[in-house]
Amino acid sequence: MAKSLREELRQAILDRVAKKENPLEGFYCDEQTREAILAVLVAGRHLLLEGPPGTGKTTLARIISALLPAMDTIADCRYNCYPEDPSCPDCRGKKSHKKVKTPGSKRFVRIQGSPEMMPEDLMGDLDPVMAMRLGIQDPRAFTPGKIQKAHRKILFIDELNRVPQRTQNTLVQVLEEGITTIAGFDFTSQVDTLVVATENPEEFAGVERVSETLSDRFEEIRISYPDFEDEVTILKQYGKTLDAVSVPEDMLHRAVAISNAARAMPEEIERLPSVRTSLSIYEQAQSLARLKNVKQVKAEHVEKAARRVLQGRLVVSAESRYYDKQDLLIEKVIEQAKKK
Repeated sequence: MAKSLREELRQAILDRVAKKENPLEGFYCDEQTREAILAVLVAGRHLLLEGPPGTGKTTLARIISALLPAMDTIADCRYNCYPEDPSCPDCRGKKSHKKVKTPGSKRFVRIQGSPEMMPEDLMGDLDPVMAMRLGIQDPRAFTPGKIQKAHRKILFIDELNRVPQRTQNTLVQVLEEGITTIAGFDFTSQVDTLVVATENPEEFAGVERVSETLSDRFEEIRISYPDFEDEVTILKQYGKTLDAVSVPEDMLHRAVAISNAARAMPEEIERLPSVRTSLSIYEQAQSLARLKNVKQVKAEHVEKAARRVLQGRLVVSAESRYYDKQDLLIEKVIEQAKKK
């Protein structure tokens, strides 16, 4: 009998731990948070990551997916049937089935949360053209949604608390029973999945509370900004580089120090800068050096890039004395960074 997705993931994590490897290599957080995430995954529980944008939550979900081994499925099957048990409407009645292999990194389905999302966006809907041809009661006329397509894959739901509660509640049966009941058709669809969801803090605009019924199915872990050295490493690993420009170590530190200085001013800044701010400063400092035909990034390039990047990203608090003086606040941030 084939292993379930959770069994495959548990084995992949434990194998790496036994080899003294970090299963979450490429995701940067403190050791306590890393251990908590791995404990939830080994236990086979759904994971809810709470934290501000730009803290690597999407990266983490992809890393988790990449831990999975390749899976065998049936070609052209929209439900990712097990080759040993082809039971969906696409596979029923076929005399033979061609097997295909999907790598672990592709065992990933993403849903972007939004206030406009309807239950049908998750659960699928009737295809009117197929219904005319096959009949309205034929299950083949149903177009599966992303939930059915996540069978045997990681289901990543970004910004779950932007999804209306009515749509949130369509997930409950999947998380509790591992199946979806297709209304109007005489069949249920198995969904062997593990959900990794994210939510932004409540102070962000446009967010709703995740319903108590749904949140009870998740284990919630808070993700915060990486520490200074980890953020420098993120710039080295994920930042884009220009071939003709070098970036000294102290200039990498300067870019991160500017974001850190802004994060240390929550009384002045309503929305603190994410790691993407540091990445943008780092990349645009290189661009400025290249435009000046300079081969090495200097402090003036970092600071000029920071002024432009922060101008478009900082949201000054209404209570701040800098509310109508954003430029002065940015200069203060840059000056504070020099003291780091």
